[in-house]
This record gives sequence, C-alpha cells and structure tokens, in this order.
Amino acid sequence: MVNTLVLAPLIGLVVGLLMGSLGGGGGVLAVPVLVYVLDQPVREATTISLVVVLFGAAVGLHALRGSGLVDWRTGLVFGGLGLGGSVLGSRLSYLVDPTYLLVGFSVLLVVVAVVMWRHAGRPEPAERTGEVSIAQLVPTAFGVGALTGFFGVGGGFATVPSLAVVMRMPAIIATSTSLVVIAVNATAALVTRALGGGLSGIPWALVATFAVGTGLGTRLGGRVARKVRGVTLLRAFAVFLVVLGTVVAVESLHR
Repeated sequence: MVNTLVLAPLIGLVVGLLMGSLGGGGGVLAVPVLVYVLDQPVREATTISLVVVLFGAAVGLHALRGSGLVDWRTGLVFGGLGLGGSVLGSRLSYLVDPTYLLVGFSVLLVVVAVVMWRHAGRPEPAERTGEVSIAQLVPTAFGVGALTGFFGVGGGFATVPSLAVVMRMPAIIATSTSLVVIAVNATAALVTRALGGGLSGIPWALVATFAVGTGLGTRLGGRVARKVRGVTLLRAFAVFLVVLGTVVAVESLHR
C-alpha cells in the first residue's frame, strides 16, 4: 500500500500534465495505469478515473479563471447534451465483462491516437468561424458523454476536436473549454455509479493522492498549453497511445 500511495501522485502528475496541455486527452492513461501499475480491478479503476479527471478538470478551470480562454456557455451546452450519453454509458459499463471492457478500451486508445494525429495537422482558425450544425452537435455531444460514462475517461480527446470542428472554435479555446465538458460528463457518470452502488470498495486514500498529483499536473499543463502549441507533441502522444493500446489488448486477453 505504501508503494502504491507513493506512486499514485507521481503518476497522477503525468496524467494531469497531459490533461492540462492536451485538453483532457491525458485522462485516457488513468485506467490502464490504475489497472496495470496500481493493481486496481477494472470496474473500480474506471470509477477512480472519473474522480481523478473530474478533480483535474476543476483545478484546470480554476487556474484558467479570468483568462478569457473558457467558453462557459458552449461548454455547458455541449456537456448538457452529453448527460444522457454519460448516464447510459455508466449503466452499460456494468453489463460488460471486465476483459471485454479492457479490449474495448484498447481499441479506444487507437481511435484516440488517430483522432489526435489528424487533429494535429488541421489548420487552426484564429477565431470562431461559420455556423454550428445542430445535426452534428447533438449526436457528437451524446457520444462524448457515452464514452465518459462507459470507459471512465474524461473524453477530452474527443471533446477538443469536436469543439474545434463542430463548434468552430480555435484550438486554444477548445482545449480550455473541453474541461467544462469533462466536468459535466464526469459528474453525471459518477452520480449514476453512486446511485447504483458503484462507489463501494473504492480505496479513497489512493484516489486522494492520485487526484492531488493530477490537479498539480493540470495546472502545470495549462501553462505548457499556452506556450507550446505542438503538432509534434500531439503526434508523439498519438504514437504512444497506439503502443499502449496494443499492450492493453495483449494483456487483457491473457488475464
């Protein structure tokens, strides 16, 4: 337990750095780290991940107050439209065998990598342009919420490109605003799990130390995001996710 509590804040720091600099994309690391490094059962890991990304998003938003980089109205609307998906995803998560949940997660990591790679090469508008398509907005927001609830991830990897493409936002605004969407969806998913008894057996000491590291990392990552807008950073992380997804798939099939 001592080693776990020492490792948790250090790993949380890395997750937070990625959350802050990539708009939540680093949250996808929380579940495999909790399962394979911190020895948590799969279902508990997805719930702990939700707590961690929610805390990281809250810290990140607090650090961004007064910066003008967060579009609260858009974030709350997008997050609100995803509430149904988040609740549905949370309920479905408990119906799936943990092995298949991990296999699905490995596929998700590869999909995230592809999305990040493509988004990295997309030209960034200086300001919001064009009209928002409701036909694109509603299913996209619902889908992001469903991913958050089902896999216990923040969904920033999908939210940032969605806000940039569907909501016509500059990347820096999309990155910051995605933290609002993450907070809304993670809260809904956690409430759903709590009502279903999904918070029993959670090691709260581990959660607290992991969350503290994540919160600190998110603040530092936010500063990095304002200074380093790197195609290289996004694509390097995308390659890492493909490798991680492969490892998770192999390990989960041999559990």
